[in-house]
Amino acid sequence: MTEIFTLEAILNSTLVKSSINVLFKNKAIEIIKRPASIIIRLQKESEDKAIRIILLPPKGFTANEIKETNPHPEVRKAKIEIKGGVKPNKTGFNLLKNIVKYQYYTVRNVKINSDIPYPYVGGENYKEEIKSSKQEFFVVKENGVGFYHSLVNLSDEWILFVLNKELRLQKTPNLQQFRSLLNMEQQKIINKFYDEVMLYGDELFERDAKIVEQVCNINMKKIIPVLIDMLNTLETGKHQPCTIYAVILNICKKNKTAISFIQDAIIKKTAPKYYLEELITKLTKYSIKNKI
Repeated sequence: MTEIFTLEAILNSTLVKSSINVLFKNKAIEIIKRPASIIIRLQKESEDKAIRIILLPPKGFTANEIKETNPHPEVRKAKIEIKGGVKPNKTGFNLLKNIVKYQYYTVRNVKINSDIPYPYVGGENYKEEIKSSKQEFFVVKENGVGFYHSLVNLSDEWILFVLNKELRLQKTPNLQQFRSLLNMEQQKIINKFYDEVMLYGDELFERDAKIVEQVCNINMKKIIPVLIDMLNTLETGKHQPCTIYAVILNICKKNKTAISFIQDAIIKKTAPKYYLEELITKLTKYSIKNKI
């Protein structure tokens, strides 16, 4: 019977510690706990490149749910190296065959049904590949392959991956430009919301539902431009842009005129086109379905 090790034991293993030292060279790191994966990254990453360690527990996966694939609009291209299995009492990787399922789409324009931009696995243009230790492969390509993807650990061991990705240059949110639109109390709400989005990502909905509610209660004409600008925030493994996207979608569903702000943002290129186009698609379908 395979022994199941705790996350603490894995993080304290000689193998993981040495991998961190080699990749990050004693710089300050951050450990991010996702629903079924662990991401280790530099606290301060480059604007154009990122190297990360991904740890998948037994039967773990990189998406929020095993039936999902995640969007990666911030990535130009990304490569994964499967190092192998990790055990606390081993100084080398356990080389295993057929341990990882790489599930992905070959195009970007995938039908999405949920309120967040994650498609469910399966359907047209969906593919799967089975990978083994020591393999390297692109999970995101510039032609759109892997724009939606997820990795699934098929084994009963902890698996360590090294992710190298090149990022698309994007704007930085500038909340100061909206000060004239908001009163002091609204500014405090927005600043707190943004800080918590950056800190917690999509865990914010569980950690502080009150701040989300407060943001949604601000006048739509004032808050939507601010939230659209926030979509420019860099994704650091916590799904920050997707969190902001979900809040925008919730507000816009309550007001049919809100879509005009998003259409204007596309014309002016004030936020990533991917999120804006997905918002328009979903809001249009919602309006037709609900006869708004």
